[in-house]
Amino acid sequence: MGLKFSNFGKAIISSAPSGTTGLSFTVEVGKGVLFPSPGIGDYFYGIFKDASGNREVVKIEARTTDSLIIAQGGRGLDGTAPRTWAAGDYFVAGVTSIALQESLVNPNLQALGALETSADKMAYFTGPGTVALANLSSYIRSLLDDDDASVARATLGAAPASLIPPGTVMSFFQATAPAGWTQVTAHHNKALRVVGSSGGGSGGSVAFTSAFTSQAVSGWNSATTLTSAQIPAHTHSISTYGDETGTGFVCAGSGPFVSNINSFENTGGGGSHSHIFTGTAINLAVQYIDIIIASKD
Repeated sequence: MGLKFSNFGKAIISSAPSGTTGLSFTVEVGKGVLFPSPGIGDYFYGIFKDASGNREVVKIEARTTDSLIIAQGGRGLDGTAPRTWAAGDYFVAGVTSIALQESLVNPNLQALGALETSADKMAYFTGPGTVALANLSSYIRSLLDDDDASVARATLGAAPASLIPPGTVMSFFQATAPAGWTQVTAHHNKALRVVGSSGGGSGGSVAFTSAFTSQAVSGWNSATTLTSAQIPAHTHSISTYGDETGTGFVCAGSGPFVSNINSFENTGGGGSHSHIFTGTAINLAVQYIDIIIASKD
């Protein structure tokens, strides 16, 4: 917003401003585009002149096609006096002293002009009307002149081919390989294993979903005959009968009963032995997600 300029702004006046106080006029059809089109708060300086060499500097604040509006107080500026102009005279967007002076008193331009420049430096604003210099190396200049992101990545050494070399294999949690990658299908239904040695190997014989499923718990031993050592320690007892003379004993005899119980020594050692077993199935159906591996093209 502010002072505007244009090149080759010259046109014949079609309808002149009224007397020395008029603020609107038009130029020949189609020549208005040669002059700036000020926005809100913008303006430019122009010069009326005639064949006799008379001139008047004015301040223009608006233009619509070929119609121009002079700002209030914008007549007879820069050492000139308001004059009455006529159709056929000229209006020029020339360089005027007042325009140059306004440009030179701009605090931003003054701050830039006060810098002591040197090689490989760039000016930057540190605040309103204040500037400083920053280093601008040849490498950074080679980046600033790049036309797009792909060229800039190449300058930075960050092009896709540099970041991930062709043949690199990576895993992806998605349905298909991304652009520039090819899915590797040699490995299917396998688990991932972390190793402390060289990677890229494979092994095992049971598929992932076969190993990680509900597994029945059961088993048996072959028929086992228990030995004395495997039987818990215990004793046995028997009843005996004697004859009339008491000179001998017979087992399960027919003579008079003699109350006599003989105990044999303990036998058995309580050793272990095996049994057939069954149990509740163990559910190893661990939750999982499906990933793919793909190789960089």
